[in-house]
Amino acid sequence: MEKWRLLEIEYPSRAGLNLAIDEALLRQTAKNKGSPIVRFWRNRNAVVVGYSQCVEAEVNLELCRIRGIQIVRRITGGGTVYQDLGNLNYSIVIGSNHPLVRRLDIQDSYNLFLSGVVKCLKKFGVNPLIDPPNSLLVQGRKISGNAQARRRGMILHHGTILVNSDLNLLSEVLKLQKKPSRQIGVPSKRRPVTNLSDEVAGKIRIQAVKESLRRSFEEVFSVKLVHSALTSDEKEASRILYDEKYSREEWNFWR
Repeated sequence: MEKWRLLEIEYPSRAGLNLAIDEALLRQTAKNKGSPIVRFWRNRNAVVVGYSQCVEAEVNLELCRIRGIQIVRRITGGGTVYQDLGNLNYSIVIGSNHPLVRRLDIQDSYNLFLSGVVKCLKKFGVNPLIDPPNSLLVQGRKISGNAQARRRGMILHHGTILVNSDLNLLSEVLKLQKKPSRQIGVPSKRRPVTNLSDEVAGKIRIQAVKESLRRSFEEVFSVKLVHSALTSDEKEASRILYDEKYSREEWNFWR
C-alpha cells in the first residue's frame, strides 16, 4: 500500500504562514518528487481571499479592523471564506501525473477529493452532496468549500469543513460591500452555510473530524497516511514565502 505524508502543522494566529506552508509543500514536493501529502490546519479569525478577487468587494474591512481579523490571499481560486478555530482546513499536494489523478479532468479531481470528505461527514450521520464544481451541501447549506492550484506539475487542493464556526460573525465579515471602482475577478457566490455540529445537534471536537477525515482519505485513496514533520527545506521555503509574499499588503491586497 502506498504511503503518503500526514502533516498536522498549523499556526492559527499567522494565517499567512499557514498559506505559505501550503505553497512551500507544493514547490518542494515538485522539486524533490516527493510522495503526496495530506495536511490538517486551522486559522484563528481570518479571512482568506481567492487568488484573483478584490478584497474591498468581498470583505467588511472595518469590522476586520475592529475585531483584529487577519486578511490573507491564497494562490488557489474560488471565493472568499471566513475561518476560525471551529473551521478545519485540509490540504492535498499530489503530482498531476500520479496514477490516482492523471486521467482525471479538473472536475473529476474535485469529485475524487470531495468523495473523501463526503465519506468523513457520513460517519457523523449527515449526507452531503457535491455541488459542482467545488462545494459540499447539507440540505442546501454549504458545509465545505474547496479550491485548487496547478503549478510545477503539481496539484494543490485545499478545502474547509465548518465544524463549530461562528456563523454570525462569518455573515458579518463577508457581508456584500459596495462595488469598488476596480473589480478584480469573479465575486464570491454567497449562499447559506451550516456547521457539522448544527446538523447533528451536538458539539463535535475538531480532533474527531480530523481522525474521521484521515481514515476516510485512506479508504477512498487506498493509501496509508503516515505522520510526518516539515523538512528543513520546507521550513525554509515557508519562511521565505511568508516574509516575501504572504505577510505583505502588496500580495494580500494587490497594492
